[in-house]
Amino acid sequence: MKNTKKHPNPNPGTQSIQRAITLLRAVAKRDKNGARLSNLAREVNLHPATARRLLSVLSAEGLTSFDSVSKLYNLGITLYHLGSAANQFSIREQFHGILKSIAEETEDTVFLVIRFGHDSMCIDRIEGRYPIRALTLDVGAMRPLGIGAGSLALIAFLPQKEREEIIALNTYRYKLFNQVSAEIIRELVQKSQKRGYVVSEGLFWPGVTSVGVPVPGPNHDIIAAITVTTISSRMPRNRQEKVAETIKRNAGVI
Repeated sequence: MKNTKKHPNPNPGTQSIQRAITLLRAVAKRDKNGARLSNLAREVNLHPATARRLLSVLSAEGLTSFDSVSKLYNLGITLYHLGSAANQFSIREQFHGILKSIAEETEDTVFLVIRFGHDSMCIDRIEGRYPIRALTLDVGAMRPLGIGAGSLALIAFLPQKEREEIIALNTYRYKLFNQVSAEIIRELVQKSQKRGYVVSEGLFWPGVTSVGVPVPGPNHDIIAAITVTTISSRMPRNRQEKVAETIKRNAGVI
């Protein structure tokens, strides 16, 4: 007689783990512009309620993030910290020596920022001999794309359509930073495109001037931005261009 007894799953929870991983991959595919629950559920063939439950767990663990205003999911900060453990693939490791050279030459504080969904993230900081004591942008700190010279450098030279989508999504968040408006961001973009680099003079942080330069990768996509930041009295306009050239020379930006 054929044995029809069903054996229990030797690995309870395996199906949920597989579904969560599939969802995480779907979020990663759409991370550039963010992902909506309905699209994610449809893509991985899950009921929206099931997808929402799994995404809430992923978000609680920092593997995804959810913006309650835009209703969009992005990859979470925990993935950055996990990825940072793989130093051989880390942008931070690639640019750390370059940041040190720039800090030694300018004697000011140098930051390395990357894009993280609709935000920028500081992934390295080197203080020069004249560090800013009043301003600390810690490694791991995140800002809406457009806030800060480095963050603005990440989007200022993108195609207009893509840039406008980012600005539109972040408009309501800009007001949290010294009441910056989307129009101010657009004006800075225009000035930056003419210069070839970004200058922020006391806008985001009073009394502080920053020069930000985008750094393209092998495929000409912008993979990071390097910023030199100091008190405004140390960064008059005739020095801003010199600092930008220093960043470009050390980073090999043409």
